Order: sequence, then C-alpha cells, then structure tokens
Amino acid sequence: MSSRQQTAGSRQPPALAAYLLPLSLLLALGLRLLLWSAPLHQPANDEIEYIAVARDLLAGRGWQFYEHYHWLRAPLYPLFLAGSLWLAGGDPASAEALHRAALPNILLSVANVYLGYHLARALAGARAASIAGLIGAALWTLATFASLYMAETLFTFLFTAALLCLVRRPLRLGTIALGGVLFGLATLTRSVPLLFLPLAALWLLAHEPSGRSQRPPGASASRFWAHGSRFYPALLFVLAATLTIAPWTLRNYAAYGRLIPVETGLSYNLWAFNEPREDAGTIFRTLENIGNPAERADYASAKGLARLREDPAILVRKLWPNWVYTWRVKPIEDRFLQENYYSDVPLALFGAALLFDDALYLVIALAGIAGLVLWDQARTLRQEWRTERRGQRGAWRFVLGSRLAEPRWLMIGWVLYCLATMMLTHGEARYRHFLFPALVPYAAWALARMGRHEGTETRRPREATRVAWSPGRLVACAVGALVGGTVLAYYPWGWATQNLARGWYAQRAALAWALGDQAGALRLDAHALDVSATLDGWLRLGDHARASGDTAQALAAYKSARALGPGYTPMVARLGDLLRATGDDAGARAAFGTGYVDLQQLTDWSWRELQPPPRDKLAIGDGLDFGYIGGVYPAERLQGTQARWTNGRGVVRFGVEPGATAGTQRGLVRLRLAAPWPGGTGTAAQVCAGGECQPLQLGPGWQIYLVPLAIDRSAAAQVEIRSDTFSAPDGRRLGVVVDEVVWIEYG
Repeated sequence: MSSRQQTAGSRQPPALAAYLLPLSLLLALGLRLLLWSAPLHQPANDEIEYIAVARDLLAGRGWQFYEHYHWLRAPLYPLFLAGSLWLAGGDPASAEALHRAALPNILLSVANVYLGYHLARALAGARAASIAGLIGAALWTLATFASLYMAETLFTFLFTAALLCLVRRPLRLGTIALGGVLFGLATLTRSVPLLFLPLAALWLLAHEPSGRSQRPPGASASRFWAHGSRFYPALLFVLAATLTIAPWTLRNYAAYGRLIPVETGLSYNLWAFNEPREDAGTIFRTLENIGNPAERADYASAKGLARLREDPAILVRKLWPNWVYTWRVKPIEDRFLQENYYSDVPLALFGAALLFDDALYLVIALAGIAGLVLWDQARTLRQEWRTERRGQRGAWRFVLGSRLAEPRWLMIGWVLYCLATMMLTHGEARYRHFLFPALVPYAAWALARMGRHEGTETRRPREATRVAWSPGRLVACAVGALVGGTVLAYYPWGWATQNLARGWYAQRAALAWALGDQAGALRLDAHALDVSATLDGWLRLGDHARASGDTAQALAAYKSARALGPGYTPMVARLGDLLRATGDDAGARAAFGTGYVDLQQLTDWSWRELQPPPRDKLAIGDGLDFGYIGGVYPAERLQGTQARWTNGRGVVRFGVEPGATAGTQRGLVRLRLAAPWPGGTGTAAQVCAGGECQPLQLGPGWQIYLVPLAIDRSAAAQVEIRSDTFSAPDGRRLGVVVDEVVWIEYG
C-alpha cells in the first residue's frame, strides 16, 4: 500500500476488509435483481430510441434510424443492447426478450461496484474503498439504471475502468494504453469525454512510467527521460484512445461525406438549448427532413450560432438554470421502474428511493466536494509534519513538486469539465452519472474521517485548528452550501409529501383488507383518494368494492379512473372484466376495444393480472378473450374470422371452477387452428396440459382438432399450444393461428 493509502484510509481489521467487498457485490446484485423482477417497465426518454436502433441492427437494417432523427448517436450502447437482445433469445420485438436483455446491463452495474471499490482504494485507501463499495451497491440511481435501456451503466463501467488504469501505481505504459482504449470506448458510448482527452493527456505529462521495463536496455533513467520520453505516456494515451474511436469516425466519413468524430448531439444542443425562436416540434420536423446527419448537424449548428451572435447574453442567462437542472432532484418517468408511469409508486419503494436516492445523493455531493477540496490539504499538512519531525528543510519543495501529479487533480478537472459542459449546453439530473466516479471515492474518504480522533489532529492540535480555518475548508463549505442549497431549495417537497401520505393510506388499506376489515379498507381507500385522486387509487377502491359484492360502487370507481386516464391499461382491463362478468358483453367489448390503449399490453397485462370466471368455450379474438389467453398477439382478421397468432407458446385457460375439488378431469379439448406459413406448408404443433402433450400436424387452412387431455378445474386450468415460429415482415415471431378452444368433459 502506498503512503497515500496508509495515511488516507484507516487501518481496518483484515477480516472486515475481506468481507465488505463480497457483501457489497451481493447487496448490489440482490437489489438490482429485485428491481428487475417486477414486470417490464414502460420505456421512456432515450430508451425508445436505443431499443429501436438495437432492433434495427438485429434485423440487418443498420443505422437507418438516424437517417431521420434529430442527431446521430454514439454507437456502442445500441450495439451492446443489440447483443443483449440476441442473447435474450426469442422474438427481439417481444416484451419478454426485452426484459431478459437487461440482465447483461445488471451484471455491468454490479461490476461497477467492484470497479468503484478499487478506484476508491487506489485514490483514498482501504477504509474509503469499503464505504465506496457500499455506496455503489445501495445508491438507488445506479440500481435503477441497471434495468433501464440507457447508456449510463455501460459508460460508467468503461470510464471508471479507464480512470482506474490512470491512477493505479506504479504507472506503466501498458496500463496507460489500456486506459486509452477504455477511454475511447467510453467516448463511443457517450461522447462527453471527447474534449477531456487533451486535458487528461496534460495531466499525464506530470508522470513518469515506473519500472525498469520501461527503459531501453542499457539506458540510464535520467538519460531515458532526458530524451523526451516524459511525453510518451501522454502520447500513448491519446494514440490508444484515438485509434479506438477512429473506425467509427471513418465509417461516418464514408457514409455521410463529412467528418463526424462520434455523434452530432452537440449541434442539436446548440440550436435547441440556446433560446431558439422555433418551438421544439418545429426543430424536430426540420431536422428530421434532412436525411444526411452531417448536413443536419451543419444546419443545427448554423441556427444555434446565429442565435448566439444575435444575443450572446444567452450563455450567461442559461448558467443558473442549467446549474439547477444538474443538481436538483426531479421526479421524472424513469425514476422508478414501473410498468406504466401513471401507476402509483408503492410506499416501500418510494420510501427506499427517498432514502437511498435523494438523501444518499446529497451526502455524496456534499462529502465528495469536501473530500476533493480537503484531500490535498490533509496530505500536505501530514507531510509537512513528517519532514519537520525528521529535521529536514525545504518541505515546501515536496508540497509544490508533485502537486499536479495527484489523481485528485484529474478528478477535479473531470468534475469541472462536466459541469462546464452542462452549464454551456444543458443540464439534466441523470448527467450526475458522469460525476459519480470522481465524487464517490472522495465522499467515501470524507465519511471515513468523520468522528475519528486519531492521526494528525491528535498529535498537533494547533495545526489542526489551522486546517479548520484554511482557505480550502472555506472553499469546500462555500461550494457545498451552493450545491446543498440548490438541492434543498428546488426539491419537490410537495410531491414527496403527497406520495408518502397517499402511500401510507394505501398500505393501511391493504393491511385492513388482509385482516378482513372490508369497511375499514374502503374507508382508507377513500382517504388515499382525498390525498391524491390517482388512477390506481380509484382501481383499488373498485377492486375492494367488487370483492365485497358492491358491483355498483366498483363500476363507478372504474369509470372515475377512466375519466382520469382513458389509456391506462389496468383500468381498461378491470372495467372490461367487470362488465363481462355482469353479462354486459357489448359494454365489455367496447371497454376492451378502446382505441386509447396498446392491445398487446392489454393482452399481456390481462393474462397476468385478471382472474376471469370459468368458461368451457372460448372464442379467441372475439373481443372478450382478455385474461383467458396469453402468449398471443392482438386479434386480427385471418382467413375470414377474428383470431390470434401465437408466439410459439400460446396458453389458454378456462378459469377456476367455484367450489371445485382438487383433482384432474379427463376430457377433450376442441381447437380450431391454422398455420398459414409462407409457402403453404403448415407446421407441427403440440397441445399440452398437466405435463401431457399430444402432437398435431397443422395445415395452412382452418381445421378442427380433438385432443384428449386432463385438466385441474380447482386451479386455473391451462392448455398450451406449442409450435415453431417464423419471422414476419413486421418483426414478430409467429407460430399458429387460434380461433376457438372448447373443453368437453367425458361423461
């Protein structure tokens, strides 16, 4: 361990240090898998773009998405997501494959905890590393983004690894080259570091590679460095990063006839975020009508520069708003992993996010700033006292000699560079991901020193007082007050209070219902609606009223939810299911068939959540089959009737028979199926129930099949239709077509 690590980190018990990293990794993996295990969240923001590009790449359509988009995006994350979708298997356009495709990103997020631990250890010692590992595991922002289809997790992995290569000691040319490659890959994920490359190279000029292997045979160290090899590390780093980025740059030149190093987002920002006279819709339409991304970037840059020449004060006016946008806490869509962003956030999830997202983020920001500012003072003062005790003179030479070589200055430079970029372009809360690799290690160091009375303060109280009132301490307090004040002043206190109160009533209502207090649950449901009349609030009231036998109150609650949000999938399913159960088939068809909701989402949600009453005859695709069939696509007109394609694993259930005793019943399953595959060949299929399967050979036209099977009517009796699939022109994986399923009991 270096002297810096020995002085910065306290001496931990070896057993504790050995266990903290594995525990942090297990905590990180468990938390991320827990969040991922919920139903697939609704894609939002940049996720929609990334998913579309990844699916294009898998389908062999290349980068066509960017021929009519606002900008050309960096390529590495869409490639990573395309690879994840390929590994997920199945239909790349399906929700199941997309959900599984998050698993590689989750593994990267856990790896980021490991890298963050070792980066903190290299920068600030063992104790700080342990705290940094726990922060990385528990920080809700990082855990949430592990399941989001966004580039931040991949960028953090590559950039943190690059920083680790640069700050590890001894510094060797091979490690520097690897750091350059990783830096280039990070830039191909998000182009933010591109202009930081020369600044990192300047920082490397203060270093010399270590070890005999770095010198030519027979050359002395002084002679080797005298011939200019001090520049080798910086040149090697820049060369490795540039060569990593170059293939994409050359590809852009060949495709668009213009030099585009990575992406064209800066050009778009130059126009869209400098008080344009055009509205956002006009900007989007204008840029989307320019097919060449290079020409699109030129046009956007010209518009932005013209606006700045017209009013240069825009750059000054945008500084404070962008500062606020960067540091504030904002309740955006992807803050929680929700299947629908109109849904209520459960109280436990909301409270955990307030603690491990908002509060922990504020701690990281304030402690990180304090650590970055005060680290060098603490180190310098300790060295001064050490040299004074040894009776040496000229301690100031040590203090000034290697100041720029401190990793702290690389981290400070990165933080200031990112903040300057955000202030001059635009700031968003998720851009804090760029700051975490630099802030977390020094935040961990500052937290490790809190409450400790050992060290220099105990030995030299006079000097300790001098540190307390030093300029650095004042700078840390001023910057911390500005950041902390911004966070607290612009925090959405009303949103947090309202969600906590609503969630408290909803949680108590669920508990009362579980304890059999139906009247109390309905009363608490009403209190939750008084706090905030949400869609889920009305649905909870309707569900409890329906279960208690008050159909009229349930119907009124569902209709109140419809008035609040006609496109809310759970509301459509609940309302249609209630109308169907009361015998109002026409009303149920109208409710299920609303044009406000995605029918695929409605089909999948109904299969998972509804418990429809038993039926022995199911007309698939008739508008009343929601909740009875899964693994299928929306109904369409097929060979003269409304029917549904399966995705290769279609499942039909007949519902639970009230009062049925456990045990299987044998009977016949009557199916009307077709397999209009390309070429008119049909396909083989299997019909399965209770572990028993019967093979079928399906033709392209409608045929009726009678299959003897056994089902359990005391459970949700299910029949599965398995088959191979083929790729449709729209990207779906199609199996067979189902029109009707009937259960005929023996006897």
